[in-house]
Amino acid sequence: MVAAYSPAGGARRAGVLPSPWAALNDVAPTDSAVYTAPQLLRGKDPWAETMPGPQTLDLGLVAEGHTIPVARVPAMHEGKRRRGAPRVRR
Repeated sequence: MVAAYSPAGGARRAGVLPSPWAALNDVAPTDSAVYTAPQLLRGKDPWAETMPGPQTLDLGLVAEGHTIPVARVPAMHEGKRRRGAPRVRR
């Protein structure tokens, strides 16, 4: 998944710009690129007026999130690294 307004690698220097559903038949992946984004956006965020306002999270949910051990994240990445490493036969 690529975040909106981010460059999406490749030789064409494509950029990821969101489009409304009604415009999907009129846009192509090559329409947005890193170098064309300023002209397409014209200095404003076209989605700012369609997005909902700020939302608050339940404080209990936030507190529960703080209990997730941070050490699990490096451990998950280490497991992925080991799976991708060549296997040594014994």
